[in-house]
Amino acid sequence: MGTMTPAPQDTTPWEHLGERLAGSFAARARGTLAPELLLLSSSGEEFGRLRLDGPEGASFEAGDARATIERGTGPRYRMLDGGGNVLVEETAGSADAPEVRCAGRLYEARLRLLRNAAVARSPGGSEAARVAGGLTNRGYQVSFDAEDENSLPLAVFLLFRIVALRRRAFLTGGAGSAGPVR
Repeated sequence: MGTMTPAPQDTTPWEHLGERLAGSFAARARGTLAPELLLLSSSGEEFGRLRLDGPEGASFEAGDARATIERGTGPRYRMLDGGGNVLVEETAGSADAPEVRCAGRLYEARLRLLRNAAVARSPGGSEAARVAGGLTNRGYQVSFDAEDENSLPLAVFLLFRIVALRRRAFLTGGAGSAGPVR
């Protein structure tokens, strides 16, 4: 009889994707003012998509890992997995500094509209996820703590939040401006 190797137990699609990405990925806008981002591994292989539904939400697909982001109560958002379970939920804080709950852990997020960046810190203060974009809103670098199983969904959530904020500011001409030049 041969030795049987045990099958991986209880590995979620998110954990599997997180292992494959090893802590980072890139996002690139498709088309002009596209409401869709192509998600690329560090080797440049497309592994998924994030489709924005305006400021109301988005859908994420990457293999078996699927999620929807929707507006919750008031200005808050939440991210649900394919089965309707909450992955990430804004619970308190301001629009640019929300507190985000993921699998029972509370993270502090900072959304920096002018810098086109977002970061979330774990309860211990270590960085769990970071999103950094260029000036044109067309490309983003995303990093997450590969040791924290919550950090990949958190990174996708932050990517949506900063892209949606920047897109809204661009389409409305920014706060306090006369609007886009026509």
